[in-house]
Parts: sequence; structure tokens; C-alpha cells
Amino acid sequence: MTDFGLHKRPGRRRQADSGMRAVKFIVGILIAPPLLLIEAWRTKDERYSHWLLTALITIYGSTIGIAYDPTGAGSDGVRHLLSVYNHYVGLSFEQFLRESYQILSLQLTTAPKEDLYIHVVSYLVGGILGLPGLFFTVVAFVYGYFFTGSLLIIFRGWRRARLPLVTLFLIANFFLIKNIEGVNTVRTWTGLWVLVYACLQYYQTKKWRYLFLMVAPPLIHFGYFVMALPAYAVLLFGNRVVLYSLVFVASSTTTFVNPGTFADLASRSELAEHRFRIYQRDDVANADIVFEQSRQSGNRIWLSLQRSGVQKWALNVFVYTLLLTGIYMMTMDAFQKRIFSVGLLTLTLSNSLWYIYAVSNRAWVIGAVFIGAAFIMTRLQQTSGFRVPAFRSLYAPGIYLSALLFVPYFAYNLSTLLDFPSVFMLGVPFVVWFDPSLNMTLKEALRELLFAVL
Repeated sequence: MTDFGLHKRPGRRRQADSGMRAVKFIVGILIAPPLLLIEAWRTKDERYSHWLLTALITIYGSTIGIAYDPTGAGSDGVRHLLSVYNHYVGLSFEQFLRESYQILSLQLTTAPKEDLYIHVVSYLVGGILGLPGLFFTVVAFVYGYFFTGSLLIIFRGWRRARLPLVTLFLIANFFLIKNIEGVNTVRTWTGLWVLVYACLQYYQTKKWRYLFLMVAPPLIHFGYFVMALPAYAVLLFGNRVVLYSLVFVASSTTTFVNPGTFADLASRSELAEHRFRIYQRDDVANADIVFEQSRQSGNRIWLSLQRSGVQKWALNVFVYTLLLTGIYMMTMDAFQKRIFSVGLLTLTLSNSLWYIYAVSNRAWVIGAVFIGAAFIMTRLQQTSGFRVPAFRSLYAPGIYLSALLFVPYFAYNLSTLLDFPSVFMLGVPFVVWFDPSLNMTLKEALRELLFAVL
């Protein structure tokens, strides 16, 4: 009995689906990048969604509002891009290897930055390809892969979620803490999302390759030799929820690491000593530069509140609420506890290194992201009948107070989110690839539109 070739239809259907996906992918990249986001939301294929979102972030990097400036004035990204033009274009392979060895052996180097990641990427686009303009495209691709991969794990189960407005606000706030804006800094926040992705993947799959990925952040940014220590501690010692809670509480009033001891440890490597001195010298200066840039762009009020530390009070209220109500100890599963434990110990590190603003502030952001990730996964797992095991009456006041204190920080991060995306992210991004002089950020476009209307 013949089957009239019906057994071939599933294969043909899969081919047709693959062809349609390829068409949508290409159209999204070349014509309308928002279609990539829409397609990622519609599909249930997480792997396909991951590549769609990675492509979207890559397009963001290819159109980012950062241009070559011979003065190097402006954000971190401007100076990183200038280094590609000035140092890496025409760099010999011998010098690249020599500087790579200096970086890996923790020596002072003739390279602009002492981090292997940016050194390799800069040489790839500037020295090998001779196309320094591709710098942020490559950086955004790497950042996008780990950033979106992490979010897909954290927000798994989002479609069926029914959450209170205050919880949705806190989730949006945690998303904004370090989003696509982190592409601009190149190293620090790429290291963050590599660490987050590695921890999420390892603790849910136990695959060895993610352990190797977990040790990569120090190669991306030197500071992770210190800032990744909490993640390694949780890896080695597991979930010690009572111990981690106690050391976090103690760190609010006690300095675990003496400033002199830290300086002595840093002096054992010429590169570590060099970076330690730079952190001490540049902390206040960098904060003043950021403040002035924010004042000029109209964010002065929000940045003033941020500098006063209101967001740190907000996070402390949030963390203490989860500790006192037993959510960390009894509601979270083992996987979520691991992620929360990394965040809790990283916040402890931030508190302990208060005398080094750059390290303390970055560690606080890293800790906040891990804390937020654990909370989001817990809430999405228990969308109805969320379990608050102890002191239930404290949960709602704590969450609402934390959300209220987070409002200025949320507003500031929402504003800075518009600083770098190009208006061509909305359509025809290839225009900027061929004529960068036409580029305009979303914030500039909105400002021009406002002036035209008024």
C-alpha cells in the first residue's frame, strides 16, 4: 500500500520552517531589527530565540552612538575605540604576542588595557581585519550572547506569569541595572554576564564546560580576580545559607578586609599594584566626570540621588526582607539559592571594600544582578500562592519600601538606556554602516523632535 510520499512531508515542513526563519532573520538584521525581538517573543524554541536576540544586540553594537574621536573625550567606549585606531591598526603579530604574554603574566604592558579580552578583540578588528569600525559590532555580539542567554534562563516561565505590579516594577528595575548599555564599557559588564551565564548554566546542567567559562571573567576584566571570588566560594562550599546571611549582616557594620592588608596583597604583583593605585586615584575623578556628563544630559537629579546611595538602601531593604521572611532559606530551591548566595557574598565583598569605590561599586552591581536573578526565577516558578514562610506581615511593607527607594535609580537607568542606541535600530541599520555621519541616538532624535514640536 502506497503512502503517496506522506512520510516526506515532515522533512519538507522542517525545511520550509528553516527557510522562513532564515528570511525573517535576514530581514530583521538588514531592514527592521525590532522584528528580531518580535520573532524571539513568538517562538518557543529557546535556542532560536537566543540567536535572534544575540543578532539584535549585535545590530545595536554596529549602530551604537559612539564614533571615532581623536581627543578621546566622552564615555569609556570612545577611548576604547580610539585605542583600536591608534594602537592596533598595523600592530605586528610579534608585538601582539609580546603584549599578550605581558598581560597573562600580570606584568605592566605596552597595550592600552591590561585585559586579554579587549586586547584580542582590538587586534582582531584593527590588526587582522583592518576594520576598526567593527569593534563594537564584535563586542556587542559577545555581550549579546551571554546577556540574552542569561535572560532567557532567568525569565523562563514568563509567559504564564501573573504578578503584582510592585513585583513587576522590581523585575523591571533589576533588568535595567545592567542592560544593553553595558556594551559601552566593553570589559566590566561583559565579564558580569559571562559570570552570570556560566553560573546559571553550570548549576542547572552540571556540565564541565561551564566551569571553564566561570573562570573566564578575570581574562575579560582584571577586577574579576577579586569580584568573582564570591562565585568561586559558592562553587567550592555550596549553599551555606545561615553562614552567608550572617556574614552579609556583619559586613554592614564591620570591615572584614583591612585597607592595609588589601594594599599589601596588591603590591605582590606590579600589575595589581598599578591597578590598585589607579582605582584609588581615579575613583573621585571618574565620579565627577560621570556627574558632569549626566548634568549636561538632564539626569542631574537622578544621579544626585544615586550618588547619595539611595539604591543601596533599597537593595538592603529588599535583601533583608527576603532573609527575615525565610524566602532565601526555605522558599528558594537549591538552584535559586546558589544564585542568591553568589549575590549575597558579592554584596558582602562590596561592603567590605568600601574604601575602593570602583571595586565596591562594581561588586554591588554584580551582587544586585545575582540577587535579582534569583528572585525573578523564584517568583516565576511560584506565580500563584507565593510562599512566605516566616514573618509574612513583613514581606509586603519590605517589598513596597524597596520599590519606592528604587524609583530614582530606575529613572536614571531608564534615561541612560537611551544614551547609545541609534535611531537606525528601528529600521534600515545598513544606512549607518555605509555613512556613519548620519547616525543619531534615540535620545538625540527625541530631543530634536521635541524642539520641532515646541
